[in-house]
Amino acid sequence: MLPMLLAAQAPDTTSDIVVTGERLRRLRVNANVDRRGRVRRCEIAVSSGDAAIDRQACVSTRDCVATGLRAGAPLADCVDAALIAFVRAERGDLGNENAEN
Repeated sequence: MLPMLLAAQAPDTTSDIVVTGERLRRLRVNANVDRRGRVRRCEIAVSSGDAAIDRQACVSTRDCVATGLRAGAPLADCVDAALIAFVRAERGDLGNENAEN
């Protein structure tokens, strides 16, 4: 009976992962990059529902643009990877690929 009691008290990390993945999927960022490759404006068009993730999205956008990326899939991929790394660092290793989907 003891193992069942412990299992019932264990945190449900799977639901946290799915919720975080859904938040990242929902997030939409609009940014204006000038001719010199600087982000002039960054705004959250559709919030993830998590203020920390939303703030980090603009930080990550600026960081990715600073590496020379300007737009399109390469920039989006860079921002996605940075946000996943942020979530893992802030909330612990997610342990699977759900956060990337």
